[in-house]
Amino acid sequence: MSTDDSPDDEPLFDPRITGYNWIAGILGGVAAFLGSYLAMIAVVLVPDGPAEDSTWGTVLAEIGRVTYNAHQVTLNLRPARDEVIIESAPTSINWSDIGPNDPITVNSTLLKPNQTVVWNADIQRPLAFERIYIFDFGPYQEPIQYAEAKPELLYYLVPVVALLLAGAVLAWVTLSTEQAIGEAVLPGVAMTIGYVSTGVVGTFLVGTELADGALRLAPSLGGTTVLLLAYALALTTVGAGAVGAYRNRAELRRTID
Repeated sequence: MSTDDSPDDEPLFDPRITGYNWIAGILGGVAAFLGSYLAMIAVVLVPDGPAEDSTWGTVLAEIGRVTYNAHQVTLNLRPARDEVIIESAPTSINWSDIGPNDPITVNSTLLKPNQTVVWNADIQRPLAFERIYIFDFGPYQEPIQYAEAKPELLYYLVPVVALLLAGAVLAWVTLSTEQAIGEAVLPGVAMTIGYVSTGVVGTFLVGTELADGALRLAPSLGGTTVLLLAYALALTTVGAGAVGAYRNRAELRRTID
């Protein structure tokens, strides 16, 4: 009596998943993030261009931070060194009475040697004193809300449009005309992997230092991961689904009828 020890013929994963071109999808996600960044460069710089006293490295990093903020990512301000302290302004000081040359007395017994105190003061310009820096953090952490040259909506639309178009293009290229509308999730997932990965790497490239190196301003890594994932997965799937619906419009009509 013979025994059939052959494994089950059914594949472990759905062939539609294993047969999809995941490499193209992931690279498409990388291209979508870079395309969003390049589009933001045009939005920020056209028509006036960069400021005369700025360098291209500084400008490109700042536009990168704006790109993250356009995904609703709040930029994170944190001490760059262990001896740096970020402390809210004491209520005992009337900040409206402080001029650029007025002294501020700090109880040195509360500080360790060479410490830098950064106070978060609600003022429109930074007042710099020796090893003491006072900022209104709002324009640094939410740059789009403080942008005056162009409408806020224009900045927020850049990643939305880029992801919708990228999802549609990828679906048109990688999905066949016979595939169902529901399979649009495949390019959406693939692009999300590349988009989020590129965005996470970018957080280490667009940061900058403030207060003579006391502070580091950069996109939050956790916020970047969560928000880019939500943006990319939702919008690329919608874009890909629109292509699927267009290709299967005859089938959709029969279903509705």
